[in-house]
Amino acid sequence: MSEQSSSDAPTTTVAPSTAGTPPPPPTMPSSAAPGKPQPIAPISQQSRKFREGWPSWAKQLPRLRFPPPDPNFQLIDLAKLREVLKDADPQAVQRIERDIAFLDHELLRLFRERDYEAAVQQNRYRLYQISYILLAALATLIGSLQTLALNANRQLLPWFAFAETLVALLATFLATISGREPPLPLYLNNRRRAESLRREYFRYLMNMPPYDAVDGPDRRMMLSARAADINRGVFPDEGTS
Repeated sequence: MSEQSSSDAPTTTVAPSTAGTPPPPPTMPSSAAPGKPQPIAPISQQSRKFREGWPSWAKQLPRLRFPPPDPNFQLIDLAKLREVLKDADPQAVQRIERDIAFLDHELLRLFRERDYEAAVQQNRYRLYQISYILLAALATLIGSLQTLALNANRQLLPWFAFAETLVALLATFLATISGREPPLPLYLNNRRRAESLRREYFRYLMNMPPYDAVDGPDRRMMLSARAADINRGVFPDEGTS
């Protein structure tokens, strides 16, 4: 009897536990191409197509001939901006375009200088470091050949000694010119100023603090003063240089 009652009892289905199961991956927007990462690097004067297809480490190698600055560089593509704002209020679009024209004269010219100088100093730093590595490897190679020449051909020792002297002179010269104007601090200082100017550009354009509290000539004068301070290494929000 007990067996029959137990067989007639309704059975309940227990759902499997999802504890510890990782959440599903986020869905990719339709505009994003599958398998192709979206660019996240900030906009700079350096062409993104330079060494396209090279390995990541090879893209960081220095250039022997650095390209000149781009006098027409813009942080915002005006054609794309007009396309995005084609259905917006015409008066708002005109104000944005006036702000961009003012920013181009008062701020963007300073950003171009600092952004380019930062890229030049970064290239110098990488060039010096690779030169040190090559000179150290060359000195090691010459020292190894000298050791072999002790037992094989002692007549080559003076030539190897002369080569070691040349390497030492080159290393001394490189250390001297890199020590007079160290490229790493110059790169960091210029990059900090360029990124602060970039932030100020979009603050003004989006009417964010402190530009939301003033209007007209006072707003433009505030932008000019803050941009000039940042360009000479004084950061208004921090009060330090």
